[in-house]
Amino acid sequence: MASDTRTCWDPEDSDEDIYVSMTQKAAVPLHTPAPLPISTMEKSTEALMATPSDANPTTRSASELLCLEVGEVSEKGISFVPWKLVQGYPRMFSSKNSEQILQVFDQNLLNGRDWDLFAQCDAQTSKTGNSPLLLVPATQFEEYLSSIDAYLDEKLGAPEGLPRALLNLTFGEWDTPRPYFLGRADSANRIDELRKLSWTLPSTDISRLTPSCYQMYCDKMAEIYTSLNFAKVQKKREQARKKRIVRNKEYGRVLKRVQRYLGLRRAMSHVSPNSSLEHSKWNVSKPAPYKARDSVRFVCVDIEAYERDTRTITEIGLAVLDTEDLIETPPGENGKDWFSLIQPYHLRIHENRFIVNSKYVKGCPEAFNFGKSQIVPLKDIREVVDNIISGGDPEDQRPIVIVGHDIRMDLKFLLRIGYNPWSVPSIIDEIDTSHMLQRIERATNSRGLEAMCATVGIDGKNYHNGGNDAVYTLQAMIAMAVKWTVGGFDEEEDLFTQGTNEWTDGEMDDGGCAKRSVPPAEAVCTTKSEGKSDSLPMKYDEFANYSVDMSLALSSSVDRLKGHHAGSEGKDERLMQMIF
Repeated sequence: MASDTRTCWDPEDSDEDIYVSMTQKAAVPLHTPAPLPISTMEKSTEALMATPSDANPTTRSASELLCLEVGEVSEKGISFVPWKLVQGYPRMFSSKNSEQILQVFDQNLLNGRDWDLFAQCDAQTSKTGNSPLLLVPATQFEEYLSSIDAYLDEKLGAPEGLPRALLNLTFGEWDTPRPYFLGRADSANRIDELRKLSWTLPSTDISRLTPSCYQMYCDKMAEIYTSLNFAKVQKKREQARKKRIVRNKEYGRVLKRVQRYLGLRRAMSHVSPNSSLEHSKWNVSKPAPYKARDSVRFVCVDIEAYERDTRTITEIGLAVLDTEDLIETPPGENGKDWFSLIQPYHLRIHENRFIVNSKYVKGCPEAFNFGKSQIVPLKDIREVVDNIISGGDPEDQRPIVIVGHDIRMDLKFLLRIGYNPWSVPSIIDEIDTSHMLQRIERATNSRGLEAMCATVGIDGKNYHNGGNDAVYTLQAMIAMAVKWTVGGFDEEEDLFTQGTNEWTDGEMDDGGCAKRSVPPAEAVCTTKSEGKSDSLPMKYDEFANYSVDMSLALSSSVDRLKGHHAGSEGKDERLMQMIF
């Protein structure tokens, strides 16, 4: 049976409490701490001299070693370190071997090590709400750090920005209160007990202090509690840094997966020691150097919604690139020779065809640059979109990679027309071109489609037309993948470039497995007993009914207006744009 005793500290726990895994962790052999310095009182000296020579000082009771009973105050002149700081100390380092530092600290904070705990109560707890300040002798902490340094063969020193005063706290100046002794702890359970015990200590009496001493003591305690927030801030900062690295590297993997799908990067199982040499010989006048393990169909989606009510969909742009068509076709400069292989589609909702955005963006539904727009009734739009995305061939079950710029919003908009992309098994991956650009520029914030196109050398026009935007997004995806392959961007980088290791795991990473996003609540659907169609929950039905009702009302109004303006061709369309 596993023991209930907790012997090691979980680093993911809060600053206030310690949680210890039930799994025993292997301890790094370190020296035991030096005992707390005691006074030269004759009684204490005689007690120590009477101790057997082979006794281990860390196994003796705290009261015997310190000549202190639980609840007694410490001697003057002893330096302390807050226990909260001891817990969070390794998280303040940001060096390249910080993970190793964390492991050594966390596994040996309590394993085979005793700590003498004291508590200093805040005299203004009723006002501040501060819990008693747990403390350990500075000598024990210093010896602990020395043992860590010896194990790591590196002198860590103090973390940058750490208030040094926290490493050498003394009490008792101006006859102010000194810490109470709580006891000795060698496990997390024992520390929990002593933490609870600290709340039962007698309140600190500072009524005897002069007004000036009282104020100095209160200021000192307030400064200590404030300084301890440094550890908490550092911990949160480190957690945020780790999350940022995970996100940034995922953006890098998106770019690599696109390269792999296009035949511009080897799959990891195909990587050889000479792959980088072979890769360096390739140029854009040659076909893609690698054959993808499985050919895929890229389907880019861009949806325009009414700016005053996004429940009303007005345009759906789709752009399709079949990687089978790329075989033996060189991409050309920036991949432009592959652009002609893109199949563009621009669908306009019949009932909403007179709604044109103008307040926040300048809509241009009439200006499709890549062919003829299709006017589709709302009741048929889902089937038309499904046929385009699936390829219209039941025999073709190849994977589909869906693409978009800030794709999450477009996927949600697909739900508004009854198409649930999260329920389509053949859609295996999602590519967000805004994330690809962030990886290339190593940028914190994403940029819009027009800015992205300018960056990769695409001369676009008539943006905010759904069909145009879908084509430009897919072109930009191709351009970024090709330019990154041949080093066409201005900034060269490798793993030694500062900050690069936050964005990539190196060339041996092929982008990993395909990734799908978590579906939103409204995408949860119930599959019908037969066929592949899904019925969406009532939340979507409400959207659809609203859109149909609004569209019918608009269409009826338009027909009436057209009747009043018979013979005035060209004016009615402009009038509709002014109204809506």
